[in-house]
Amino acid sequence: MTGGVVIIQTAFPGDVILTGGLMRSVKEYWPNLPLAIVVRPDCESITEMMGPEIEVIIYDKRGADQGSSGIRRVARTIADGPWESAIIPHRSSRSAILARLAGLDPRIGFAVGSSSLLHTVRVPYRRGIHEVERNHDLLLALADRIETESEPTLVLPRLILTPEGKEEAGSIFEKLGRRLEPPPFIALAPGSIWPTKRWPFDHWVTLAEWYTQAGLSVVWIGGDDDRESCDQMATASGTGIPAAGELSWQGTAALLSQAHVLVANDSAPVHLAGSVGCPIVALFGPTVPGFGFGPIGKGSISMGVRLGCRPCRLHGGRRCPEGHFRCLTDLLPARVLNTSVEVIRSTRGL
Repeated sequence: MTGGVVIIQTAFPGDVILTGGLMRSVKEYWPNLPLAIVVRPDCESITEMMGPEIEVIIYDKRGADQGSSGIRRVARTIADGPWESAIIPHRSSRSAILARLAGLDPRIGFAVGSSSLLHTVRVPYRRGIHEVERNHDLLLALADRIETESEPTLVLPRLILTPEGKEEAGSIFEKLGRRLEPPPFIALAPGSIWPTKRWPFDHWVTLAEWYTQAGLSVVWIGGDDDRESCDQMATASGTGIPAAGELSWQGTAALLSQAHVLVANDSAPVHLAGSVGCPIVALFGPTVPGFGFGPIGKGSISMGVRLGCRPCRLHGGRRCPEGHFRCLTDLLPARVLNTSVEVIRSTRGL
């Protein structure tokens, strides 16, 4: 194999983080191969934690690169580079078109939807397994295509902490009392772009109060969109450091690497925590881990309640189709507290 590989993943940050396993496999199997990844602008800092030898190509599909002229401009950038093959985990027409316009061959993607007609190699989309495993299926297809003697090894996503990220996290640790070695703390991530994936406000408040009573510090994390709600939860509970909107992806990764556990909705922080070795308690409502996006890593646990209407959507939604939202209101704080304490005991020995 002479030409390099471009991985096209312009979906949400969580999807990009999970692509990290695929990136690691490529680097380990073909260490001298030119490797690039195409992502949205808001995911650039995530890819920078995957290693300096990876070229990052930004496709601002909803901004500067929107429309036919934008996608052609990005395609020319790719075509001018040292890349030959495309691996396309993202199941979208734009990703498939981008690889085709760039003249990449083979173009390896999942056999899902009409966009798969633009792939030269269509890989079955296996359900009931983790997304990291599905992504690895794409790499195995590339290895088969070029007739390698052995198969690339499946590896999990692992991000490299940056000095900038550690510095950001240090500013939060300082508020906990020790900048370099923070005291035991719990990270809480109550946000999600989908309203039906958000555990109720009062549940988060109660959980934070109980952690404080147990002698554990709390840090509220999230993006700019989560700042207001996290501030309100910190105020209502009377506890915790509100850090939502204060940290970049790199800073959040560094903070999570020191947390005793992350409690989060089915959202990107779950995958970020797993990629830096932080144990996770993931709260699932309209979605289920069986879709392939559960937490990975030692001690991590997924939680949910049994309901006949669950799961109702692949990605969540704006409102509960049944109007009762029991999938998350019935997931009580006491159960989450007990589970997270068990996770801490099993992973930290406390």
